[in-house]
Amino acid sequence: MTTRQPGARPLDGIRVLDFTGAWAGPMATRSLAFLGAEVIKIEGPSRMDSWRETVAGVEKSRYPDLVRGERPYNRSFRFNSQNHDKLALSLDLKSPAGVQIALDLARVCDVVVDNFSPGVMESLGLGYKALCEVRPDLIMVQMPAYGSSGPDAYAVAFGPNMEAMTGMASLMGYGGEDETPVLTSNAYLDPIGGLHGAAAVLTALMYRSRTGRGQHVEVPQRETAMQFAGELLLEQVETGKVFVPRGNAVPYAAPHDAFPTLGEDEWIAIAVLDDEQWRVLCETLGCGQLAADPDFATAHERRHNAVRLHQELSSCTIQQEKWALAEQLQSRGVPAAPVCTGEDVAENPHLVSRGVFVEVDHAEAGRRRYPALGYRLESTPGRIERASPLYGEHNRRVLSDVLGLSDEQIDQLEASGVIASAPRTAPSATIPKEKVL
Repeated sequence: MTTRQPGARPLDGIRVLDFTGAWAGPMATRSLAFLGAEVIKIEGPSRMDSWRETVAGVEKSRYPDLVRGERPYNRSFRFNSQNHDKLALSLDLKSPAGVQIALDLARVCDVVVDNFSPGVMESLGLGYKALCEVRPDLIMVQMPAYGSSGPDAYAVAFGPNMEAMTGMASLMGYGGEDETPVLTSNAYLDPIGGLHGAAAVLTALMYRSRTGRGQHVEVPQRETAMQFAGELLLEQVETGKVFVPRGNAVPYAAPHDAFPTLGEDEWIAIAVLDDEQWRVLCETLGCGQLAADPDFATAHERRHNAVRLHQELSSCTIQQEKWALAEQLQSRGVPAAPVCTGEDVAENPHLVSRGVFVEVDHAEAGRRRYPALGYRLESTPGRIERASPLYGEHNRRVLSDVLGLSDEQIDQLEASGVIASAPRTAPSATIPKEKVL
């Protein structure tokens, strides 16, 4: 039985080679770093992680204090939210020397993760077969959008169109005259894929600890996300009944909706599961006449008269403060919650008291708060120790400490462009943009 030192984390001693970009892949490797793994993040001199935005920067909203700075790619809040505790190595995989360094790193790594489209790693000479030649017990986790086989394998993939491909969009919308499907957000599938990717790594590591064997693991992001709407999709398959979007309405509660409250664009979500909760809701709102209205006497009647119900309740909630009203309703057994803005979440006393947000010093973005991950291990807790890395920040550290290269060898690699301390503006011809997820 292994005895862990106080403060040890579950993945201490595990090294991960990270070829991921954007959100899904980096969130998977961020989870591994949170749990103690040493994660070496590879970016190309001509193709950095897309969440660094561009060399010159994009709209100011992507940067702290709305300031791009001299090196916007080091200040992007999106990149800096998903790459804590990683070591950054800028490596040109178009060059034989760059590929050899990647192979040398794989030799001393336990896990390799990428979220390229199928075939990209093989085209670089870094497919699973090639990596196993240098590290037979290696675990390789690949996260293609649609899997490595089948008619859609090479389809272009971003969060919104992947979400549509899962069937989710057909389940969301307002119904009636406006039957347009509604997407949840910009890239809801990415964090789902990220957590599945991390779970896949942990599962493979457990297998290796028992058998001594590594393996190749595929995490198709479309298929992982389908699990989140699985029961509704299966119901349609089994019954042949096509689901009709109906906004926030559900068959088991009425009302079940968001209602306006005091202030600009402020809302409260309320769900009434039975007639007693309906009575309490009306009493709390001071709208006793609604409880006596025969149009709202039962859940069936409330659903049938949903439009008028929403109008009547809105006229009662609009004068109430969302937090106070939610607390009153919750204390009386009515499910209710304020609809939180981003600022509400960031400043929420409950979340702050639980240490959900961690302040981290970043060399170019300054001291900022970032959300930790949503799981807590009592004996081996994860933690954020360092800010996300600057571009190429750890080139020398990785090449010297991990691979044992001399200063002269590293200088030669930098002079020849195999490594870089700043991104180039020219795009890479080796990995086409449409091939990167």
